[in-house]
Amino acid sequence: MYFRRGAGDPCISGSFAPMKQKVQKKNLEFLDALRLSTEEPWKLALVGGGGKTSLIFRLTEELVARGNQVIVTTTTHMAYEPERPFARDGEEELVRKNLREKGYTMAAAWDGSSEKVAGLSEEKLEALFSMGAFLLIEADGARRLPVKVPKSWEPVIPKSADLVIAVVGLDCLGRPIEEIAYEPRELAAFLGKKTEEKITPEDVLSLATSKRGLKKAVGKRRYVIYLNKAELAPETAFSLAKTLQERGYQAAYGSLKEGWIKRGEER
Repeated sequence: MYFRRGAGDPCISGSFAPMKQKVQKKNLEFLDALRLSTEEPWKLALVGGGGKTSLIFRLTEELVARGNQVIVTTTTHMAYEPERPFARDGEEELVRKNLREKGYTMAAAWDGSSEKVAGLSEEKLEALFSMGAFLLIEADGARRLPVKVPKSWEPVIPKSADLVIAVVGLDCLGRPIEEIAYEPRELAAFLGKKTEEKITPEDVLSLATSKRGLKKAVGKRRYVIYLNKAELAPETAFSLAKTLQERGYQAAYGSLKEGWIKRGEER
């Protein structure tokens, strides 16, 4: 597959700041581009590279704006943001209070050694979901690096999860594996490359579609691929998303930093 790179596709590196701006109604919303219905609450697990937390809170923002309630949690570790409502250990009374007052809450254990929030049990997740809120679960860690291949125990997708979104940061393109991957040796082995070799669009396709890659442990759940940081390589992002859809996968590309998203068939 030939991937066309436009004048705006330098494949440069760039830092990512968690998105704080308000939802821009002029753009297609992330819920719609990812084809996430809001008719009934669902349990969504997010896996893959950096950008999962930002995508979680973007979806939370859109869900709350539509009058829904959302619980954000993790099965691994997740950065603690003190400005957000938080129910330690998923304490149900506080969860209900935050949902009533804010429309959403984080609900997780607390890991004092890392000063991050940590995972809850499967039973606790079920108890939270029984409250009638949408459940968004960060089920993988990448230390904010754009790509990774899961270790033997990863990802930690709850048995009851309805769907999985895999996130890939396109700032990986054209850069050496050793610079942009979480556990570079494992990703290099998966791709059959050396750690000093660069990531190509074909590598992204392999990672996103393999059951040893980001599709690991998905099973029969609905699976969606989101290509983030598309502002760095818009033509390549479109070609990748289009190719994924032609191969039978649901895909979207966009920029959490700039606040836009497109479906795989849309340029």
